[in-house]
Amino acid sequence: ARRISEPPRSNPSSTASPTSAPSPLATAWRRGLGWFRNGNTIARVGILVLFVGAALLAQYAAESGWFPLEARLAAVALLGMGLLGLGWRLRQRHQGYALILQGGGVAVLYLTLYAGFRLFGVLPAGLAFALMVVVALAAAVLAVAQNALVLAVIGFSGGFLAPLLTAEGGGSHIALFGYYAVLNLGVFAVAWFRAWRSLNLVGFLFTFGVSALWRGTGYGTEHLVSTDAFLILFFLMYVAVSLLFARQRTGGRVDYISGSLVFGLPVAAFTLHASLVGRFEYALAWSALTLAVFYLALAVTLWRSRGAAWRLMAEAFAALAVIFATLTVPLVLSGGATAVSWALEGAGLVWLGGRQGRRLARVFGLLLQVLAALAWARDGGGPAAMPVFNASFMAMVGLAVAGYLSGWLLFRLGDERPAYERVLTPLLLAWAVLWALLAGITEVSSSMSAGGEAGGVLAVPALIVALLAVAGRRLAWPASYRLAAPLGAGSLVLATLSLTVLSHPLTRGAWWGWPALWLTVYAVLWRRDRDDSAWLPGLTSWFHALGVWSLAWVAQDEVAWWIAGAVDGVWAALARGLVPALLLVVCTRRPARWPWRDHERAYLLLAGAPLAALLAVWMVVMNLGSAGDPTPLPYWPLLNPLDLAVALVLLAGLGWWREALPGRMPAGLAATGALAFLWLSAALVRALHYTAGTPLEAGGIMASVTVQMALSLFWALLGLAAMITATRRGWRRVWMVGMGLLGVVVVKLFLIDLAGTETLARTVSFLGVGLVLLVVGYFSPLPPRAEEAS
Repeated sequence: ARRISEPPRSNPSSTASPTSAPSPLATAWRRGLGWFRNGNTIARVGILVLFVGAALLAQYAAESGWFPLEARLAAVALLGMGLLGLGWRLRQRHQGYALILQGGGVAVLYLTLYAGFRLFGVLPAGLAFALMVVVALAAAVLAVAQNALVLAVIGFSGGFLAPLLTAEGGGSHIALFGYYAVLNLGVFAVAWFRAWRSLNLVGFLFTFGVSALWRGTGYGTEHLVSTDAFLILFFLMYVAVSLLFARQRTGGRVDYISGSLVFGLPVAAFTLHASLVGRFEYALAWSALTLAVFYLALAVTLWRSRGAAWRLMAEAFAALAVIFATLTVPLVLSGGATAVSWALEGAGLVWLGGRQGRRLARVFGLLLQVLAALAWARDGGGPAAMPVFNASFMAMVGLAVAGYLSGWLLFRLGDERPAYERVLTPLLLAWAVLWALLAGITEVSSSMSAGGEAGGVLAVPALIVALLAVAGRRLAWPASYRLAAPLGAGSLVLATLSLTVLSHPLTRGAWWGWPALWLTVYAVLWRRDRDDSAWLPGLTSWFHALGVWSLAWVAQDEVAWWIAGAVDGVWAALARGLVPALLLVVCTRRPARWPWRDHERAYLLLAGAPLAALLAVWMVVMNLGSAGDPTPLPYWPLLNPLDLAVALVLLAGLGWWREALPGRMPAGLAATGALAFLWLSAALVRALHYTAGTPLEAGGIMASVTVQMALSLFWALLGLAAMITATRRGWRRVWMVGMGLLGVVVVKLFLIDLAGTETLARTVSFLGVGLVLLVVGYFSPLPPRAEEAS
């Protein structure tokens, strides 16, 4: 009474929520301990020990020659029947204990019959199998009559273990698998009356596990027909068991199926079948096609005969039909199907686990996909015999599709997902994208001809981006279509960086790959503008800018390559300045349509500023390092291709600055003035080279008195013009710049020009600069008053 009246005490150190679900491993461990602890633990352990002891005693007695063989076998059989009888008598008073005794008795009878038939040959084959059928039916009847799952599991487990406990090597595999076929008939009989999933799994695991063990140790090619026939028989048996389980489990409406049987059975059976017939040409392809037709027929039959009540099972069989149909084509040329089979089966388990709310099934489905990836890494990376329709490519596509579907299925669970599945959902999407990229790029690189692989490599990310956007919208999966834009922008960056390995950007089919990628990226960007919950909205402008940068890089490289192949001289280098300048003008003009209308800042600043900086670098490089050879045209000062191109680029840059940074025009004018000064000085040096034959290299320019004289006079005249204009306009800073330039000229006269050996040129320099200084002293001796506001 005191305990009832007291309120429950809180434990401040406890952090676990009472509603939090345990992990699948913890659940399985707890159930295992619960089965062992609940009920008569001593009896369970005792019957297990008794069974093992009986098996060992029989083996020892046979080896030592005690008593006649028939007497020993009869004694063991009597022991089993005694356990059965005692268990039956005690079924009312001590049900748990009685069921354990009955299970042990069934297992002992199995052991006796198997040993008498295979080990000692005292029982003819027909009689042995007849008696095994009787024992199997008896165990099934006893289990069903008493509704005793424990009896069924123990009895059948003992029967399946009997060959393993008495095995000495050798023996007939037909006897082994025939014995297992009889046991599985008992499993089928029980499944007709009871939906015991544990019993079904016991039979399934023992049957296919022992089959795989024998395949790896005792199989020979002469056993092919008989072994595969038993394998097909076991497969059909457990398809029937899965149908019976679904019927018994849910009654009239099937909303719960055994994923381990429905999806695990074809994985196990097809894998074993592949190990048997994989060396025959087209054998696996026909096998996959047969399974596809088989499952499709089952799905159609269930849907027509049972209607919506069996919709879940029909959907599962239809999914398996699609999976095996997809395997048919690549298996025409390859025997490797493990990776794609496991991947798609794993996706099926995730789907089933979501429909039935079973976390363990979903975890196993994801684990199966990881194993599929490991299987591909081990066996699936070989050369492809045929483009696209080969096992390696189809395996990678299967991994991508399975990962995508698994992520979508987990997303659909919503709040029902545990925390770890919320993290796995985006990871599965990334997993799918990586496999899709690997599949596409690998296949294109290995299968396409040398004239088109670059276009295919560019088309792969374009196709994946489009599929993410379209499938994400159709499936209502925001993560899918929201990933499309970042993935497309990243693909543009990687594709642009890869240009260094190509002779020119549009070679090897890239002429169609680049437009496909650009159009796809801008299509998803257009759609992104209509998504109010887009990922990282602050990066949208950068995505648009990336498109402009990649277009500028590709276009200038391609135009330069074409010009270089047609004409010599400076023409190819001009394309690297004029093409970005044209794009800068487009960004500056801002047409009244999408995307310029909605992303003015992106194109004017984010895209335009790097283009303007690139043009400034181009101007410096061209004026300092290019001879400006106008071949085949004659060279005319300031009217040659290089000087005209520089002038156009300078105007484009100034126009961009005026539109993008109107509040910082003084800085823009200063930068323009500096570049113009460099350009005009270089133009003077080039003009002297083509008209007077002066050198163009740095050392020759420094040593040439003619060039130095011309530069001194030119710079002095520029200073004069700047100072007089500044005085008239009241530009105090401009006057200071002109004065500084004249100061540089004076210093240059004494340090460089004065060292020249040609007296006339040196004299002209000094005279010209002196006259300029006189004129400046007359018209603009002092800086104007500080009226900088205007």
